Amino acid sequence: MTGAMCVYSALFMRFALAIRPRNYLLFACHAANETVQLYNLQRWQRHAKGWSVSDREADTHTPSGLPRTRIVVLGSGWGAISFLRSLDPKLTSAVGPYDVTLVSPRNYFLYTPLLPSAATGTVEPRSIVDPVRSHIPDTGNYLEAECVDVDPVGKSITCRYNKPFRGHSNEFTGREFNVPYDVLVVAVGSVTNTFNVPGVEENCFFLKDMEGAKALRQRINECFEISALPSTSPEERKRLLTFVVVGGGPTGVELAAEMHDYIKEDLVHLFPSLKDIVRVRLVDTHDHVLSTYDRQIAIYATDQFQRQGIELVMGCRVNEVQPGQVVVTDAPTNTKKNVEFGTCIWTTGIKMHPLVGKLAKTLPQGAQEHWKSLKTDQFLQVQGTGGTILAMGDAATVAQDTALNHAERLFAQGDTNGDGVLNCEEVIALMLKARKQFPMLAEFAARMNCGGADVASTSSFMREMMHSQTRGSYDNVIATQTFGDEDEEEEVVSNEPLASTSGDAGTEQPAMTLEQFKEQLKELEKGLRSLPATAQVAAQQGKYLAQVLKDNPLVLQPGPNGPTIRGISPNANPFNYVHLGSLAYIGADKAVMDPAYKDGQVGALKGWLMGFAWKGVETFMQISVKNMYLVSRDLIKTKVFGRDVSDV
Repeated sequence: MTGAMCVYSALFMRFALAIRPRNYLLFACHAANETVQLYNLQRWQRHAKGWSVSDREADTHTPSGLPRTRIVVLGSGWGAISFLRSLDPKLTSAVGPYDVTLVSPRNYFLYTPLLPSAATGTVEPRSIVDPVRSHIPDTGNYLEAECVDVDPVGKSITCRYNKPFRGHSNEFTGREFNVPYDVLVVAVGSVTNTFNVPGVEENCFFLKDMEGAKALRQRINECFEISALPSTSPEERKRLLTFVVVGGGPTGVELAAEMHDYIKEDLVHLFPSLKDIVRVRLVDTHDHVLSTYDRQIAIYATDQFQRQGIELVMGCRVNEVQPGQVVVTDAPTNTKKNVEFGTCIWTTGIKMHPLVGKLAKTLPQGAQEHWKSLKTDQFLQVQGTGGTILAMGDAATVAQDTALNHAERLFAQGDTNGDGVLNCEEVIALMLKARKQFPMLAEFAARMNCGGADVASTSSFMREMMHSQTRGSYDNVIATQTFGDEDEEEEVVSNEPLASTSGDAGTEQPAMTLEQFKEQLKELEKGLRSLPATAQVAAQQGKYLAQVLKDNPLVLQPGPNGPTIRGISPNANPFNYVHLGSLAYIGADKAVMDPAYKDGQVGALKGWLMGFAWKGVETFMQISVKNMYLVSRDLIKTKVFGRDVSDV
């Protein structure tokens, strides 16, 4: 009762200080929020009365006498949190078979799809984060540290606390400790890929985490404030107020759209003298934005950007990022040009997390040849680990039947003229026949550069034909080819020269023998993902893994060298990804949706109605009721009062 009186006294004081109409609405929002917090506190107090400290300390053995299976989860993203939330509480209770520990340097879950909105003030940062400790089982544990090494033989991980400890000379920073495991779940995600383009790390902002979103929001405000100073020259103002986004995928498009809304709806009204010199530019290698979506959607989104005044620099390959300018090569003319900027944001490409790469090198030779993620079986068990390590999300790719296993049959099927080589026309015909089973053949045909056409444009054509089968699978392979000049670690094109055949006009066209065909397929498949690197995939894998561990408990079994894990039963149901469609915000309250299923009657969905649907989806997909409330509050507040431009 005392707590309630304190809360409502504080609310009364806030109401007394609410001297503006805007503050009245904010008061109502805060009142509702603190009422919910009070309810949760009282509920927790009632729950805690029936527990003692000893009850929360899980027994280290099961009723059968064997030790509990120690499951260590790495990461606090979509896969890890989805797994923890979906685990049956009985399995992690004091008498359950599992002892769960989460290890992550980030002690909160981040709703990544709204990072562009957080970077522009549409939603507040704390509205899209939730503490991971609230999702840990009662008998579980959370360690705020970074895993720096994995010993798959000794079944232990090495962790390090890397956060600075202010005021104490960082005395705790850098301390390491070991955590043993029986089953390790790797869900550390991926990191941004710069494709070794010079100057990206030094001159670009990134939008991979909340720190990047906060830094970008502060930078946008700083550009306007500095431009408003009388000491700033007109040339400096023009440069400062030019914002360049590199990458025309969903993240780049949504960021450019949110920045344009922020500038046109809020900043130009607060800085009226600067409204005519603000520019938002988007650089991409394809001829349309959202090239992995339905062609109709890509054309619509491109047209909407042009109508809104977002400048598109399309068909350009980034060579270098210098201070204040991006050096690009225009594909149609093969000429270089400079794109000036005051702020440049790099939103294209991901690569393997360093920990994942380090782990892959410790596994038996030949078990892991993929250069972007850990290859798993259909049960998400990492190949070469005997079922003791599982992976999901961006850190994993599920092994599937590949075209390389059928190379001879495909080659014979494609070699229609029987000359022993495949030319471009034969590869395209083969792709159309086998595209449902092996969609990677679309990128294979694009790589051959048929008829002397530019690789990027040919790839775009193939992707347009194959969008329903290849959505999200080839983005990073294509980006590897179109960003940067040299990248030996990530180059997927064989150095062996292709054969050639004479075309209709007497010109030589690229062709290849059976051995070259196999080599190209082998190199190509090392970089392809069976599933797109999206939150949708990671969340489904987390739920699947929790269900599998319930239906097929990974309990320790007596063995000659002590208790061991025998892995998931081969009779278990394999992971099956269900694509639910793709949504993307394109600005001015409009959005587009690429449906999961197209029956000829339901085509591309776009416009204001989809904009409303996008806001609803991003609100109700939040991880908790609290976050749903906070996001909906922010969206309403932004629409009614505008975004907060305070530099705090």
